[in-house]
Amino acid sequence: MAGENKAGEGKMGEGMFDPEILKTFKFFGTIGFNLAGSMILGFYLGRLADQRLGTSPWLAIAGFLMGAVAGFIGVYKLVMPEFKERKRRNEDE
Repeated sequence: MAGENKAGEGKMGEGMFDPEILKTFKFFGTIGFNLAGSMILGFYLGRLADQRLGTSPWLAIAGFLMGAVAGFIGVYKLVMPEFKERKRRNEDE
């Protein structure tokens, strides 16, 4: 039919997926993995230290909390440049 795009035709990004939506999914996915990964890694390292030192569960809890703090700092560093870029674009308009 006229006006329809078949898979593989046209410019990159045309067709099934909007590049802006994919960029948004990537952005929020990165935030989720950053937070979850930091907390899981902190808990796991704390648990390993607990097993070696016999301090269970205190170092696992401390590792989880430090991982959460590290995750939030990572998210802050990821999000702030995006906010600044959007603010700059809005001021240019």
